[in-house]
Amino acid sequence: MRTPRLLLCLCLSLSLNLCMGSLTADARAASATGNGPHAMTGVKNIILSNPAGEQVNIGTVTFADAGNAQSRFTVAIAPEFGEYFLAMRPFRCLAGKTQQLCWFPVNREPQVISATDLVPLEYALMFMRTKPASLHLNPFNGVYYKMAWSDEGLTGTVQDVDMDPFITPDAVPLERRVRPLRPQDLSPGDPRSHWLPTLTIR
Repeated sequence: MRTPRLLLCLCLSLSLNLCMGSLTADARAASATGNGPHAMTGVKNIILSNPAGEQVNIGTVTFADAGNAQSRFTVAIAPEFGEYFLAMRPFRCLAGKTQQLCWFPVNREPQVISATDLVPLEYALMFMRTKPASLHLNPFNGVYYKMAWSDEGLTGTVQDVDMDPFITPDAVPLERRVRPLRPQDLSPGDPRSHWLPTLTIR
């Protein structure tokens, strides 16, 4: 007569362990999401870096609570970005020994992010790369940092992208003009061909 009672105790113990495991996993997820937009307030640094250990502070992002688990943001680019007139328009560019990064922000929608939507911030931190001292920019050499939440805050991994949809918007269907880039328009950038392939906001 003790066997059913023993089995019942084992089942209850197993259920409790599974429940505790689930709660622990949820806690870990909540902790990871703790770096989400509700925790992103105040002024954060934007750091570009490479595997050689070089780090460049390219500016700041100021975050503010926008309600509904969203954060409003404003990007301020660093004064190290000089003013250049390239491809018949002004650009702010950062020159390195082997490459020059020219800031190409796009803000066609409210500057707001959420835990699951970082595209407005990704669009605000796009660049085009060229050779140092070059007077020309090729839209095909676009630099896009695909962002994700991390222990440090936000981390962006470099992607290659053609900027033509932003430069000639009439070629893009009307319904896609706010966010013309599709997942298939991005391709992982080769760190060896990019001066600063990693972006961190912290």
